[in-house]
Amino acid sequence: MSAPSTFGTRLQLARKMAGLSYQGLADKLQGLVTKQALHKYEQGTMHPDSEKLVAFANALNVTVDFFYREEAVQIDKVDFRKRKALTATHEVAIKSTVRDRLGRYIELEKLMSDEQRFTDPLAGRACKTGEDAEKLAALVRKDWGLGRQPIISVYELMEEHGIKVIDWEGPEKFFGLHAKVDGHVVVVVNSIHNNVMRRFTAAHELGHALLRPPADMPEKEQESLCHRFAAALLIPADEFTREIGEKRKKLWLEELVILKEYWGISLAALMRRALDLEVITPSLYKWLCIQYSRQHMREKEPGEFAYTERTARFKQLLLHALAQEALSLGQAASLMNMKMGVFRRYILESDQR
Repeated sequence: MSAPSTFGTRLQLARKMAGLSYQGLADKLQGLVTKQALHKYEQGTMHPDSEKLVAFANALNVTVDFFYREEAVQIDKVDFRKRKALTATHEVAIKSTVRDRLGRYIELEKLMSDEQRFTDPLAGRACKTGEDAEKLAALVRKDWGLGRQPIISVYELMEEHGIKVIDWEGPEKFFGLHAKVDGHVVVVVNSIHNNVMRRFTAAHELGHALLRPPADMPEKEQESLCHRFAAALLIPADEFTREIGEKRKKLWLEELVILKEYWGISLAALMRRALDLEVITPSLYKWLCIQYSRQHMREKEPGEFAYTERTARFKQLLLHALAQEALSLGQAASLMNMKMGVFRRYILESDQR
């Protein structure tokens, strides 16, 4: 059997990124190519004509150049914790997506001699309790120079400290994950969720990357530690009690909306924060949860955080490389996985901004 060609390898990667089986891709191609032929293309025993090549690109939402771009960075393995919300197909899709995007990211960093590696600010400190998670979040805020102010962008903060952030559109019940790939830390966040939820998810996954719970701790308790870490990172305990008070016999959801808009953390997480810090009793927490449900806030909470989370570093590096003529327009478009015409418009829009 022939070794897979560059085209065959890249076709397989694009198909897996799209979460498609051979039959699924054949169906999207509406009979233009059979699933048996797709297998042969991926194995390198057949090569498509121009019509089929364009059809592949359109069906898989990649450029034609994608199929012929040599992978400058080889990523052998993507490790992340299993997620019940992810099917086997989703797992393959997300691993393939991380491999593709991280590969392009590292390639660009090497080109610009600006490869970032993550340094653990907690140096592997153990975390057994919610109080431990609280203290460790405070240490991260101190080490990263966050002071007592809200975090304007969790994504940008993580990128500044060597963590690659990827927005990925997944099933509704999936929120996020972190992966360790060849010494790099990657955080993946489900892009379909609202802005404040994505902030919390990113902080939660940072917790998974940093905290060291006991090996035998049940998964549910590990999740609870990371929830506590994320909430403490987003709004420190002393700032929370300064705003709300150390003990409350009554607490109104409208008060929490004000905190949400300033700190960028959801009402649901703020309610739980008040319970964890013993500002409110379990009975008052239960009452708040009932009011929250009655007012249909699970579907849509009131209040918005002003700054919208977005990844920025990759685009900044690419535009810098383009300005220095370290990249041609074609190379830059390929790294962005954009058609040349679309990329030209993107550049014009960047100039206008």
